[in-house]
This record gives sequence, C-alpha cells and structure tokens, in this order.
Amino acid sequence: MVILCLKIINIIKNNINRKLFGKKEIEIIIKQINGLNLTQSEKNRLSRDIRPKFKAIKLLTKHKDFFDLKKNKLNKNIINETVNIILTDSFSNRINTILLFGSHVDNTHRTNSDIDICVIFKNDISLKEATLFRKRILGKTNSKVDLQVFNILPLKIKKSVADKNKLLFQNKKFKKDEFVINIWKNYFDYKIIMKHYFKEAII
Repeated sequence: MVILCLKIINIIKNNINRKLFGKKEIEIIIKQINGLNLTQSEKNRLSRDIRPKFKAIKLLTKHKDFFDLKKNKLNKNIINETVNIILTDSFSNRINTILLFGSHVDNTHRTNSDIDICVIFKNDISLKEATLFRKRILGKTNSKVDLQVFNILPLKIKKSVADKNKLLFQNKKFKKDEFVINIWKNYFDYKIIMKHYFKEAII
C-alpha cells in the first residue's frame, strides 16, 4: 500500500498530469495521503474538485481501451462486433462474404451516419429468409448498423456495393475480382436488354 501511494504521488506530480490536477490540488492530495491536517478551504476543494476527478478517472478506467483515441475507433468496434454477431448466426455456414460499403469506406461519414454492411450468401436465399436474418442481426447489434443481404438487392445497388467496398470477412473460395467482374457484366447486359426493349417499344 505504501509503494502504491508513492507511485500515485509520482504520477500526479508528473508535468503531463499537471493538466489534470493543479499545483494546489497536488499539495492537498499529498497532505491527505500523508494524514496531514487540511484547512477548511482545502477540505472544501478536496470534496468539490479533487474527489470528483478521481471518481471520473475510476469510471473511465473501465473503458481504457479508448484512451489512445485512435481515429474512428468507436465505429471500428461496432463493425467488428457486428461481424462477430453475423458469424455466430445460424446462417453463418451459408455466408460467402461480408462487406462494408457506403460512407464508411470512402471516409465521408458523419457522426450520425449509418454503418452499411452487406452479407453475400453462397447460394440463393429467399426474401423471407433474408428478412428474418436481417431482423435477428439488427436486433443484436448497434443501432447505427444498416444491414443488407446482397443476394436480394436490385442490380443497380449490387453494382454500387461491388464498385466501392471493404472486405470484412470472406470465404476461402471467394474471389473478389471475379465477383466484381460478374456484377458489372450482369449490370451492363441488363442495360443493353433494357435499352433494346424500350427502343422496340417506342418503334
């Protein structure tokens, strides 16, 4: 305990930590730890300012992983948590790939922006299955997450996801280049068919 008290005093007296505790506050802390009598003014300051700071520090230490303040740490944690939830779902063995898309890929997101995550299943999945899957995952993850099932998305949105994304998880057999090329081919084939269809309709 004696060694601990001495360590605390040395930490508090460090120049960097002087930004947290003022010179007078450090003096009061040292006097209090050493059992010296405090003036009424010092007692008031101990109760009003110093103890609340230590209380805040105690609460914050429970979340010390955030102390380094790495850029976008909160959203990265939400993304990792969501991926883990998805991979423990009953449909996990059917999943081919998990992609991040939207504003969090090109760093245009704001504080209130959704975190857009898309799951690609190996084989076709019914609309009912996809809806239930989304409901299960969204019920467990952070409210910022917007989850989509790639297999049931309109082709135009599929192309948008394929154009700009970040891999969060992939099956060993998944080949991203082939995936993108296939989506582009389907998209432009569809455009050609639609163009031909409407041209004939006008004629």
